[in-house]
Amino acid sequence: MTALLDVLLAAAVLVAAVATLLAPRAGSGVLLFLVLGLLLVLVWARLGAPDVALAEAAIASGATGALLVSAVTGRRPPAEPDRARRSWAALLPLGAAAAAGALLGGVLVRARRDGAGPGRLGDLAREADGVVSHPVTTVLLDLRALDTLLEIAVLTAAVLAALALHRDGTLAAVALPADTRPVLRGFVHLAVPLVLLLVGWFLVAGSSRPGGAFQAGALLAGAALLLALTGRRDLVPTGRWLPPAVVVGLAGFLALAGGTRLLAGTWLALAPPWGAAAVLALEAVLVVAIGAGLAALVLAARPDRRVAAPTPPADAAPAPDRQAPR
Repeated sequence: MTALLDVLLAAAVLVAAVATLLAPRAGSGVLLFLVLGLLLVLVWARLGAPDVALAEAAIASGATGALLVSAVTGRRPPAEPDRARRSWAALLPLGAAAAAGALLGGVLVRARRDGAGPGRLGDLAREADGVVSHPVTTVLLDLRALDTLLEIAVLTAAVLAALALHRDGTLAAVALPADTRPVLRGFVHLAVPLVLLLVGWFLVAGSSRPGGAFQAGALLAGAALLLALTGRRDLVPTGRWLPPAVVVGLAGFLALAGGTRLLAGTWLALAPPWGAAAVLALEAVLVVAIGAGLAALVLAARPDRRVAAPTPPADAAPAPDRQAPR
């Protein structure tokens, strides 16, 4: 019975992916994309990876879905292309996905024949001499820390590019509709402290159990968006403190890489007893950067306030100059 459910879930993921590419309208494609994200959350949960499922729900489906919904609803819809032409245009990503799937399947089959299947790779990650006990954190911030560094660099570049489209490179001039209903604001005032407690728990738990910087950062972004959209912009860095908050993660990663290069002779070579403390400190600054970056990407989809100065009528006489008394 469990195997049948897994097969049905895998088939539903494939159907949702194809339907997203072949959707006749942009709004339908966004809704199908959200459905695909929810199905992927179930897939990761079935694979026993709750931390990845949480990151998928908060970042891939939550933040990305909010950006897509804002892009579809906040702009004038373009002329709908011909359905036949759209179907032919979707064949290219479908073909690329099929080719990538075939190559990945061939790699997995050969790895299993050589005795290095997915289970063996997981055993190798658990047996690695990492500075923390959780294998996912060990892989992300120790065994392949350079890959994670590049991921943070890509996120930082994307957020800075979005901020560059706004006045002064910040979000201080972004028009945000404040929902000030008492029940909603009361809920937010109760929920945000609990979310911040969860942020701290996920940050610390990432060293020994599912959790870490990406999960905690996604929760922090959610708390910031709740505050910003209910009129508490004073508690969210949208002005001059926003760019430093976005860059602090990449800066901390580069500082750790440079320090290990000078002290140990190898980039990001973490070793006990200080390696675990370095990983926790790095994840702490990454939480701030990821939370600020994800919230900034969602808020940056809104336009700046354009307050034009009132222009006097053409026939109005100029105001007389007033001189200060001497």
